[in-house]
Amino acid sequence: LGQTGGPSPRFLGLTAMSEWRAVILRHTPPTEELLGAGQYAIAPAAGSALVLFALALLILGKRVSLPAAALAMVIGFGVANYYRGVFPWWPSGANWHWLPLLFLAAQLDGLLGQSGTPGWGRWRLRLGLGLLAALVLVPPDLHHKWPALMATWPYPMQARFWPLLAFTLAVALGWAGSEAVARQAPGGTVGLGLSLALFGAGFVMAHAHSARFADALSIPAAALLGISVVAFFAKVDIGTALPGVALILPSILLVGFYETFNDMPWYTFLLAGLPPVTVGLLALPALSRLTNFGRGLAFWLLCLGPTVAAVIIAVRSESLLSDEW
Repeated sequence: LGQTGGPSPRFLGLTAMSEWRAVILRHTPPTEELLGAGQYAIAPAAGSALVLFALALLILGKRVSLPAAALAMVIGFGVANYYRGVFPWWPSGANWHWLPLLFLAAQLDGLLGQSGTPGWGRWRLRLGLGLLAALVLVPPDLHHKWPALMATWPYPMQARFWPLLAFTLAVALGWAGSEAVARQAPGGTVGLGLSLALFGAGFVMAHAHSARFADALSIPAAALLGISVVAFFAKVDIGTALPGVALILPSILLVGFYETFNDMPWYTFLLAGLPPVTVGLLALPALSRLTNFGRGLAFWLLCLGPTVAAVIIAVRSESLLSDEW
């Protein structure tokens, strides 16, 4: 006790540290899960994507950066899935089992769109794949689970068409926008930002008590991180690594919203899925003319702002107690 009879500063400091430690433990996955994710998901994805992309640039030169980035994402995803077993190799039941094939299709379409396809052709690829993913993944009764406010809207606004349209546009706009920004700013910054956004969304899914869906986002996040590290040094366009990201991020969050049980509000999942779309705002003429500093600041705010908000809401709404994991 201090001279006044109250608790000593040392005691108060130890108490505060204990409280912070308890808070951190409530929001940290079990140690064995973290080690397993690092060993069997994150390290294989990041390592294989980094090595393949680096070797392709060293051997064939920067001219192959676009096909190499697309291939590195696919290889990183596949290697990590081989070790971690997040997705079945062939769909066998649940709709989200189609995600590896949809991810592969997005990467192939992204590469095709960079090979001289006219603008309307690229949008056809984006909208077509977005609609296909929506038809596969959007539950038929999702329009009945829209926020309660929408229940008072006119009946036509409550039709199943609107969730399908919203998901299709989320994929297409996120794909087009992030790809355009990566083309305007060659290097690893865009990839790094979206990689962190994916990891943040994985943290949100962990708070939804789904280790599998958290891994499903951490794997492409790690693969994109490996590619971005190489791109920082090579200063090349890695836009073809991003179509799969624009597809898998909203897909996992949609499935997680629908299939997990937690106390997080619906807009937590919405915010976590926004970064590919919000990053694309930098491709608009008004923002593309910003100074380097202003553009960099805007990028990080648009990329990680929604993610940080989603993480804060998730932490305030849920915990990661080991018996709930």
